[in-house]
Amino acid sequence: MKAHIKIDLPQQLIDYKPVTGGPKKGKSPVNRNAHFAKVRHSLESAINIYNERKKTVEMLLGKGNEPQKVVITFQENPEIKERMVLKSLDANGMKIMSVNTIDGMTMANVSVPVDGFSKLEKILQEYATENTKKGNPKNQPFIESISNIEYGNFRALWFSQDKFPDDIYKIHDLELWLDSSDIELEILLNKFEQLCGQLGITVKQGTLSFKDRVVKIVCASMHQLMLLQQMTEIISEVRPSKAVSVDFLDLKPAEAFQWVNGMTYRKLNTLIPICILDTGINSQHPLLNTFVNQNALVVAEPQWANSDLKGHGTGIAGLALFGDLKFAIQSKELPISGVIESAKILPDTGVNEPQLYGAITTDAIYNIEAKQPSERRIFTMAVSSPNTLRGMPTSWSAAIDRLAAGSPDDPEKRLFILSAGNLPPNLISDYPDANITYSIEDPANSYNALTVGYWASEANIVTSGYNVIAELTDLGPSSTTSRIWKNNSPYKPDVVFEGGNFGYDPHLNFTANLEELSLLTLSHEFANGEYFSSFSETSAATGMAAFFISKLWSQYPNYWPETIRALVVHSASWPSKILERHTPLRTKQNVESLLRISGYGFPNLAKAISSGDQSVNLIVEDSIQPYTVDGKLNKMILYSLPWPSSELEKIGGEDVKLRVTLSYFVEPNPGERGWDNKYKYGSFGLRFDFNSPGEESGEFVSRINKKFKEDNQEFDAGESDSSQWLLGPTLRNRGSIHSDTWSGTALELADKKFIAIYPVSGWWKELKKENRQSSIARFSLIISIETKENNLEVHNEISQLLRIDTEIENVIEI
Repeated sequence: MKAHIKIDLPQQLIDYKPVTGGPKKGKSPVNRNAHFAKVRHSLESAINIYNERKKTVEMLLGKGNEPQKVVITFQENPEIKERMVLKSLDANGMKIMSVNTIDGMTMANVSVPVDGFSKLEKILQEYATENTKKGNPKNQPFIESISNIEYGNFRALWFSQDKFPDDIYKIHDLELWLDSSDIELEILLNKFEQLCGQLGITVKQGTLSFKDRVVKIVCASMHQLMLLQQMTEIISEVRPSKAVSVDFLDLKPAEAFQWVNGMTYRKLNTLIPICILDTGINSQHPLLNTFVNQNALVVAEPQWANSDLKGHGTGIAGLALFGDLKFAIQSKELPISGVIESAKILPDTGVNEPQLYGAITTDAIYNIEAKQPSERRIFTMAVSSPNTLRGMPTSWSAAIDRLAAGSPDDPEKRLFILSAGNLPPNLISDYPDANITYSIEDPANSYNALTVGYWASEANIVTSGYNVIAELTDLGPSSTTSRIWKNNSPYKPDVVFEGGNFGYDPHLNFTANLEELSLLTLSHEFANGEYFSSFSETSAATGMAAFFISKLWSQYPNYWPETIRALVVHSASWPSKILERHTPLRTKQNVESLLRISGYGFPNLAKAISSGDQSVNLIVEDSIQPYTVDGKLNKMILYSLPWPSSELEKIGGEDVKLRVTLSYFVEPNPGERGWDNKYKYGSFGLRFDFNSPGEESGEFVSRINKKFKEDNQEFDAGESDSSQWLLGPTLRNRGSIHSDTWSGTALELADKKFIAIYPVSGWWKELKKENRQSSIARFSLIISIETKENNLEVHNEISQLLRIDTEIENVIEI
């Protein structure tokens, strides 16, 4: 096998404007006078409620100390198909705090200056009495997109699939998202803690800060929080704070193994640090101690020991270092590509109370990096919490995204592997229906992390009275999915690795995590002579993913984290039984369902590490400025690829595949603030497109770039071959990694020589004060050709073209 071909091509940058279109809007179905009366009545009611509650605030804070802003809630108009039009609020000093959906109705929580009520009255009055030049009511898009205005609708600030508490006086652990956009952080926190103390609200340690949000955990009742909101008007969201869950196995190996002292190793040239954020590790295990960096063992609390009393962290370490030991111990010599580090974030005893795990994770990572700097590191975490938000970003997942993407204050890029989380044991007997309806856990909804589910990798059962729950290569019995997430959410898990299986007793309707259906790893109780233990589910799969990536990154130590993530996804394919559930893949709906259940499938290490003449990977690591200094979309990149046309033409009508994976990390902007560009979660977004067979470069660019089409009338826009792509341009553009496969003939592929990378909206373009709109975004692009022919020299032809064409001329004269 041969190394991947890394391409360093000159960029051809072309001014970019997206092609847009759609049906024209018809006449508004809204009765102007009736709608005006309804909305005006709700506004008057909101003002009256505010004035009444203001008296309570004045009693608590003293007259003149009440907040200078209030939070009001707009409800969408069900008569209008379009979503609420709230852009005009910015010009009037108002801003969106959060956007929620309650009983199918969209609710926008908006921060309004105290004089904002009069501005709203003016906007509403203009709608009733004035027309635009086109004869439409003034402010029509905004006023007709709402049906109601409320003050003090605290239910609209509740973000969870869990029911809003019936008893508003009952104490809960809750996560508060506070608006920090107009106040210094220290002043905000001091004021917040002072008012919480006044109301008897307990504020827990730990603070997580984002661009314009601060997250704190409190112990409070809804009644207390309602008063707190009236006194501060800074709460944008309230979420339940969940305890983390880690699944442990107490199974002991059936016999002692004699291979411990006989195993030999071969260290690869580059050892990749694997930092395990978990229960600690028992680093003195005889199979582990040689490969543990003793200078990189940290704990979240100074009084903790870095040892592992529960076995979970040690179990993951064993898999990350050796893979499944059932196979490793049979090898004469084990190639080692990783070195183990540990960040202990869970206590040895006691129940894990709700904590701000985003802050704990961040502190642990900075601690590791301070003690042991490294150019590359795999952060591995199989700790999770139930996710009741159906894929919405959380404080924990956003912290992971920020760490992965870096920021102006912390430019480091980081690679994360996260466990998707497991079904509760009582639901496993409902396989596979329960897997469809149980969400991937927090923080595995992170955009930038590689989220890992598992496939049923074991089926050889020996325990009497049991059958296997899942057939070999089917979805793991307890692997969670993103099937119930919102359509625009990222596909999670990204991939699936080995995770064992479960046994099922049909007479007792009982499921069991059997030793023979598990992977083999290291035991934390080696001091008692128990060197090995069983391990399974998504925790095992996460360890196997770290094992896989350490081998890949050791082979290509200079590749970016974005590239390594892309190679893992790019090498993946669906295990046979998982694929069987959704075949034939004739509809995009089937493909989307498959992606939300098992991601892109099971990665292939040979494909990820090497290329050949049947399968060639071209690697591009590049960057782009997505936006202009005035906040508009900037330029697209057009690549002309060194294409093996002569080799492809040899096989003419034979079927071939082209696969493309685009990977980048986005800075997060957490908080549920709807759809407007200013409030997008990602700092930027990128997309790719390929020319169609027979489509010349000018026709291709005209098809995807309105600005180019306007400036170059001589080019007719070509036609897309989207039907030949497995996902197509709509489905593949979720999250921050986009992977798709084109199928066609070799002759058609020989003609597909151009690929474009172009920007879409993100919040960078709005931050002119911070000068973020001119930020540079880097990305990784992988392009592969797969053929069934054995006698082609695709790799050699591409290599030869690269040697000859050291400089590629512009394909379009601009």
